[in-house]
Amino acid sequence: MKEYTMNELLKGCFVPIDKPRGPPSAQVGQWVREILGVQKNGHIGTLDPNVSGVLLIGINKAIRLSQYLSGQDKEYVGIMHLHREIDERKIREVVESFEGRISQKPPLRSAVAKRWRERTIREIEVLEIDGRDVLMRVECEAGTYIRKLMFDMGKKLRCGANMLELRRIRSGLVKEEHTFTLYELQAAVKRWKEDGDETQLRKMLIAPEEIIDLDEIIVKESALPSLAYGSPIYRRGLVIDSGERLPGRGESVLVYSEEGRFCGVAQVEDGPEMYAKLHVNWLEAKDFTKKWGDKKDLK
Repeated sequence: MKEYTMNELLKGCFVPIDKPRGPPSAQVGQWVREILGVQKNGHIGTLDPNVSGVLLIGINKAIRLSQYLSGQDKEYVGIMHLHREIDERKIREVVESFEGRISQKPPLRSAVAKRWRERTIREIEVLEIDGRDVLMRVECEAGTYIRKLMFDMGKKLRCGANMLELRRIRSGLVKEEHTFTLYELQAAVKRWKEDGDETQLRKMLIAPEEIIDLDEIIVKESALPSLAYGSPIYRRGLVIDSGERLPGRGESVLVYSEEGRFCGVAQVEDGPEMYAKLHVNWLEAKDFTKKWGDKKDLK
């Protein structure tokens, strides 16, 4: 994997922030943009104002890659408050019954369509029960409403329940121990700008290919100028090991050059000559001199 300069990272990267309770996710993203002095930002996986934890902020052109992260599994720790005393064994039994495939209708306050949809709860673990308060850990498919999940648990317990507190401890491959506060980010930027020390800031900027979980393909170095100008990826431009199985039609893949340069994300077409098209092109045309005459390595 290529080692990026600080300027290259700031052209497109993700910042893992430990979102505090209070501000909306969009506000946190705006603060990150202002601290870094960049033009664009976008957050992946909205957290309600009163929810804390892992919030990924996309910077500049990394925003175009958000779709490959927003669908990754999430993990939470939260407190469910029951509206009356319930036997502990019954609580555990009902909570664990929600593991697996469930149906949910988004809460009224959410911005999405209020229709039933299915989500998968990978794992639920009751960590502690203190009177009417139940501390639990939930690992789930993206798009699961934990507030609604707890409401439905209370309904099944026939006592009613509401969410007291929630913290996201993982978003895809990014765990809470990988996150930084806004104050830490601000201090790291100040140190970089005033002292030229980029050590701490570099730890806070994640190159997209480090956290996007897709299969990979490798293209020849000679194909890069053509790809930078929008050419598809042809089979002759691929570097393939003997016996290697290439991803099939419709799959998304990370694209690298022979020297480890990240080229973007492509969607596989799997044609007889053309193999894939770059859906998000990470290459910049101005970095290459187009050699239209040399077709043999580009196709």
